Amino acid sequence: MEERTMKALQNKILTDGIVLSDTVLKVDTFLNHQMDPVLMKEIGEEFALRFENAGITKILTIESSGIAPAIMTALRLNVEMVFARKRSL
Repeated sequence: MEERTMKALQNKILTDGIVLSDTVLKVDTFLNHQMDPVLMKEIGEEFALRFENAGITKILTIESSGIAPAIMTALRLNVEMVFARKRSL
């Protein structure tokens, strides 16, 4: 990731992320329920730069956390975005 984008993401995690355990970092204040559109745009642009020559025709992501960066990446690459949902029991 471009250094500026990586620093922005690191700063957001440090200021707004909440460590719940050794394996869980809560980032819903800027990724899930509430989003930082400028940061999501920067992340999407960085993903697009890394994959622009890969022949991508669709962006597939998970529901919730992945939607914002995926849609920004899809916009930049001019492709459709699809999200996978958890199967309900």
